[in-house]
Amino acid sequence: MANRMNVTNDFVCVCLSLGGGSCCRFPFRCLTFDHLSTMNKNDDDQWKIKKVLEGSDCGRLGRLLLNKDLANDFVIPVLMGGAEAAKQKEGVEVQVWDVDTQSLHSLVFKIWSSAQNVFIKTWLSDFVLRRELKKGDVIGLQWDQANQRFNFSVLKSSN
Repeated sequence: MANRMNVTNDFVCVCLSLGGGSCCRFPFRCLTFDHLSTMNKNDDDQWKIKKVLEGSDCGRLGRLLLNKDLANDFVIPVLMGGAEAAKQKEGVEVQVWDVDTQSLHSLVFKIWSSAQNVFIKTWLSDFVLRRELKKGDVIGLQWDQANQRFNFSVLKSSN
C-alpha cells in the first residue's frame, strides 16, 4: 500500500510500505518520475556519501573509515538496531549493490570504541581488490530505500 500525501501532480512517491508504515521515517526524500528517469551514477544529489579514498581505506587493514557526521546522517538511521547495534562486537551487516558491476556484496558497519565509523568484513576483497581501488579514487554511497541496501559506485578514478 503506497502512502498518500497532498503534493503537486508531478510528484509521485515511490516508497512502498507493507502494513501502512510511513516512507518518511528515513532522512531521504522521495523521488519524482522525472528524477528517476534522469538518475545516473554521477548525479551529485544521488550520492549522499562521497569519499576520496585514503591509503588506509585501500590497505591491508580492510576497512573503509567514514566521517562521523556522514555516518550519523546517512548510515545509522537506516541500520536495523541503529547505533547500539553498530557498537556491538559483531556490528550490523548491510547489503551493498555495486552499481557499476551490477553485483551484490555484504559489509559490516561498526562503531569502534574509538568512535570511528567503519565498513569492514569484505571491504578489502569485494571492493578494494576486485575493483582495483586506490588512494585518490572517489567513491559514492547512498541508501536505496526500495531495496533496503546501499548503492556503491566509483565516481572518479585517480588514474
